[in-house]
Amino acid sequence: MSEQGPDFLRVGLRRRGVSVRLKLRWDRSPRTCAAVCRRLPVEDQIWHAKYASNEVYALLPAWEADPPLEWACAYPGPGDLMYIPHPPGLLAKDEGARLVDLAYFYERGNNLYGPFGPAIGSIFATMTSVEDVEAMAEACHDVWFNGLKDERLFIEPE
Repeated sequence: MSEQGPDFLRVGLRRRGVSVRLKLRWDRSPRTCAAVCRRLPVEDQIWHAKYASNEVYALLPAWEADPPLEWACAYPGPGDLMYIPHPPGLLAKDEGARLVDLAYFYERGNNLYGPFGPAIGSIFATMTSVEDVEAMAEACHDVWFNGLKDERLFIEPE
């Protein structure tokens, strides 16, 4: 663990029993890393992207003011973990409150442009092992093809 906080996270699918180790990118997104680490651990209903392609995520009520964009991205790659803020009223689930989308991308070909325009966020953690990302991708494909019922996405410090 560094003086800022943990150096690594574990992101996974609780019911499917698979996870991936990610490196927190304190060098590129220090304020985003700090904000997320103050909220850890996280475990919530998993969702699969409709527009962004190869993304699974948890939608959480905002727990503090959003950090400024750091290492901003609209086309994340495999093994990227992003913080994507959503303003009140954008999503049906928000009930008038700000939501934070903690999004894990498991394959290439992602695009964060949806029906309301861009949903730019900050990459704050990246992969440490291609093999782990591939195993996680297999489980995420299973979420897409067989459903997300009773599945939970977790993000824990390591």
